[in-house]
Amino acid sequence: MKKWHWIALSLLTVLSIIAEFTMHHDPSHTYSWSGIPLFWIWFGFIGCVLLIYFAKVLLVPIVYKKEDYYND
Repeated sequence: MKKWHWIALSLLTVLSIIAEFTMHHDPSHTYSWSGIPLFWIWFGFIGCVLLIYFAKVLLVPIVYKKEDYYND
């Protein structure tokens, strides 16, 4: 990846961690796992990685066509 990609990714990571510890959470709308530090950040990251992985594994064989598919 390019240098500015790493800078943007680092900046977003730092900002999300700062937001996690500084934002007020309403205790009446929280779940038991919300008490785990950085839970929602990791949940979103792992969910995104799994979504991309399964999309590649499941959809590539369905969508992929041979190079000469339209020439037949």
